[in-house]
Amino acid sequence: MPGPSRPAAGPGRARALALTAVAWTAVAVCVVLGWWQWRSGNVVVSAPPAQQPVVAVEEVVAAGAPDGRGVLVQDEVGRRVVVSGVFDPAVDLRVPSRRVDDEVGSWVVGVVRSSAPDGTERGTAVVRGFVPEGAPAPPLPAGPVEVTGVVQPPEGSDTVPATRALGPGEVRVVSAADLVNRVDYPVANAYVTDTAPQAGLVAVPPSDPGQATRRLDLRNLAYAAQWWVFAGFAVLLWTRFLRDDRRDREALRAAEPAEPEGAAGPAGPAEPTDPTDPRPGGRDMSTAR
Repeated sequence: MPGPSRPAAGPGRARALALTAVAWTAVAVCVVLGWWQWRSGNVVVSAPPAQQPVVAVEEVVAAGAPDGRGVLVQDEVGRRVVVSGVFDPAVDLRVPSRRVDDEVGSWVVGVVRSSAPDGTERGTAVVRGFVPEGAPAPPLPAGPVEVTGVVQPPEGSDTVPATRALGPGEVRVVSAADLVNRVDYPVANAYVTDTAPQAGLVAVPPSDPGQATRRLDLRNLAYAAQWWVFAGFAVLLWTRFLRDDRRDREALRAAEPAEPEGAAGPAGPAEPTDPTDPRPGGRDMSTAR
C-alpha cells in the first residue's frame, strides 16, 4: 500500500504571500500619510504682525501686567495698536541724531498715561514723529487722545552712537528704564510709533516691522507619529503571522509517522517451484516411484 502523503504546502505559502502583500501595502500607505501630515502641517505660519487686526496696546504689552504682557514678545513686534489716554505734560522729549528719508533730525517722544482696570496708572511711550534738525516740534496734544501706531521693542544704549552731548529735554534712546525716572507710574517696556502724527511732524517708520512666525504644531506632529505607529504595528503583525505559520507547519511535519529505513515494498507474485531444486521448497522428482 502507498505510504501516507504530506500536507500540501501550496495554500499556506499562498496565504503568507497574500498577507505579506497586504501588510507592506499598509506600511507604505501609513508612511506616506505620515510624511504628508508632517510636510503639510508640522509648521504653523502666522500672518505678519502688520497684517493682523489693530488691538489696544494693553493686549500686547502693558506696564505691570501680571500675566506676561509686561514684556513685549517677538511675535508681537510690529503689531498695530491703539494707545488711549492723555499725554503726560512732564514728558516732552527729543531723541537727536536720528534720520528719516536721509534727513537728520530728532524724534519727538511723549508718554501717554492711562488707567488700568484696578484704577492704577500706567504709561506707554509714544514716538510722536520726526522733525528736521533745528525745526521746532508742535506742543503735546491736550486732552484725551487715541494714537494708532506700531509697537516696537525698547532701544538699547548702543542703538545710536553718541555724536554730541545731550541738551535739555533730550535722551539718547527710547527706553522705559529712562522714562520711569521721569514719572511716578510704571511705563511699558516698549514704545509705539505714531503712524498718523499731528501737523508739523513726520511719521517715523518702525525700525522692526515684524515678520511672520514659524513654529511647530504639536497636534500635526502627533498625527504624523500616529500614522508611523500604525506602520510599525502592521510590521509587527506581519512578523507574528509568519512566525506562527512556520511553527504550525513544523508541528505538522513533526506529527507525520516516520517511514522505517530499508522497508521493503509490496511483495510481487511468487516464483514457480522447480521440482528438481534440492533447496527447501522444491521436490526431487527423480526418486519418485
